[in-house]
This record gives sequence, C-alpha cells and structure tokens, in this order.
Amino acid sequence: MDHINQTLIAVLNEQIRCAEAMLSTLGRENQALLAGDSESLNATGADKARLVETLESLESERRTLTEAIETTLLETESTEAPAWRKLLDLIAACKEQNQRNGALVRARGEQVRAALSIVRGAESSLYDGRGAAAASRAARPLGTA
Repeated sequence: MDHINQTLIAVLNEQIRCAEAMLSTLGRENQALLAGDSESLNATGADKARLVETLESLESERRTLTEAIETTLLETESTEAPAWRKLLDLIAACKEQNQRNGALVRARGEQVRAALSIVRGAESSLYDGRGAAAASRAARPLGTA
C-alpha cells in the first residue's frame, strides 16, 4: 500500500510539473497574441496540445491509483493533500489565463471583422464633434474611383 501511495504522490508531482508548464505556455501564448506573432502562436498551440494530452494521461493514472488505495480517506488525504491542493490551484490559474487568452482572440477577431468591413466598403457608424451621428456618405469599396 505504501508503494501505491508513493506512486500516487509521484503522479501528482508530475501533474503539477505539467500544469506549471501549461501556465508558462499560456503566458507565452498571451505574449504571442499581444504581439501578433503567428509563428509563436502556432508553437504554443502545439505545446498546449502536447501538455493537455500528458495531463489527461496522468489524470487517468491518478484515478486508477486512487481507486486501488484501500486505506481510509483520512490516511490518504494526509499524504497527498498538499500536492493535490497545489495541483488544483495551478489548474485554476491555467483556466483563468486561458480565458484571458480567449478574450484576446475574440477581440482580435472583432478587429479583423471591422477592418474587413471597411475594406469591403461597408458603412461604419461615425459621430461628429457633438457626439451625434454624422451624415453618412456613400461608401465605396477601396480601389474604385
């Protein structure tokens, strides 16, 4: 039973290492999004996919080990609780950073849509110095006379 507990702690520590790597990767992704660096964005995307796969595999192993333990919850909790708490905190930080990155992606998408709208000649809402809607001019697609 002690061997299973030790293996479980080792798996939790590996999950922590992977979650820390994920948080770092999400930080690099954030920087790539802010800089508009598509090459770095592609690289971080590949790193994220690899880390998610590793985390899922480790979680499966952790669950199998947890099910194999036949000790009381109190005994199990006392040996793995600090590592488990750290892992949960890291996963929460990863989720938060991923949500911020998603918001950036959505904002960039909206900027691209607005730019395409202008390039295609759609009218945009303009306001005069008083904040009232300005009289619209006939929009022309760029590149026409």
